[in-house]
Amino acid sequence: MSKRITLHGAGEDDIARLRELLQRSAGSLHSSWSYYAGTDTDLVVIDVDTVYGHMDWLRAHSSGKPVAVLTEHTQFNESDLVLFKPLNAENLADVLNRADALVEDRPASEYEAPPLPSPAPAPRAFSPPPVRAAAPAPAPVAAPVPPPAPPPPEPPRERRLSAWLADGALRAAVRLQDADAPELIIDPAAKTYFADGNLRALSTYCTRVIAPSEWQEVAPADAAKVQDSGKAQPLTRLLWLAHALGSNGQLSPGLDINAKFKLARWPQIEREFAKHFRIATVMLKQPATLAEIADQSGATLTDVIDFTNAYNATGYIETDGGAKAAEPAARDSGRHAILSRLRNPFGGGQ
Repeated sequence: MSKRITLHGAGEDDIARLRELLQRSAGSLHSSWSYYAGTDTDLVVIDVDTVYGHMDWLRAHSSGKPVAVLTEHTQFNESDLVLFKPLNAENLADVLNRADALVEDRPASEYEAPPLPSPAPAPRAFSPPPVRAAAPAPAPVAAPVPPPAPPPPEPPRERRLSAWLADGALRAAVRLQDADAPELIIDPAAKTYFADGNLRALSTYCTRVIAPSEWQEVAPADAAKVQDSGKAQPLTRLLWLAHALGSNGQLSPGLDINAKFKLARWPQIEREFAKHFRIATVMLKQPATLAEIADQSGATLTDVIDFTNAYNATGYIETDGGAKAAEPAARDSGRHAILSRLRNPFGGGQ
């Protein structure tokens, strides 16, 4: 029987295109699929390119049903089931066939209306049945073997705060709450965050996995109040902390453990991380390997790697004689830059 697919947040053109492709791709699908506009669906597809699409996608994971993404961003890799705009038959067949194993078949009664009763036959004269010889007993039939149970859905990817802060991972203002840390509000559009207390108080968020269901959407009006309060901090400061505390001595992807690293300029060291002064002093002199930096600064190799990841993420690191591993944001030499420096003790490059 047909399985159900539902689009949330998509326009009429996308829905019409999906209906067309479902008919055209029927021969390539492991099961029959049909578009369904209700809530009792088998596969939920969220258009994450809309204003609240990303938050809808995060909430959809709590439904217990397979969730797919509809997006025009070809580099989107946060979901195993991704439909790209404009929809095409090959991509649709691939996603539906992989989702097919995660969806249980429904009883026929849930898909189709019950057949209409047949009209009663006209009465006829009674005649005794003919005498027939007794039929032989039927041979025993083996009990049917039940089909194998579908494999369990893959667990959601484990993501730390540094991964959530990657470009495009959060698309709307969100709130994060933990019993051991102050409330954290992140506004990716304004590239700011807000939390009471010092930076180190947010360490709990940086050292553990954060599930999609933990993010709570912040209303635009509330996000605007945070911005108007003047207490919001640059998001790069939180990004720095997430890498400094969440790397666990593992070098960030894209950085070569055998390369030589150097600070492009002196950063504003957070006072809660006094040991970073020694590492920064060594890295400002000349390019050196991570092991050499650890030897010359007296720091552990783990501390040097965490330091390098943090300042690479915020645009301070050069590798192998001048190629910058991450470009800093463009500077603003006007009034906005002066106000930014007064509000942000984190220092240059913001």
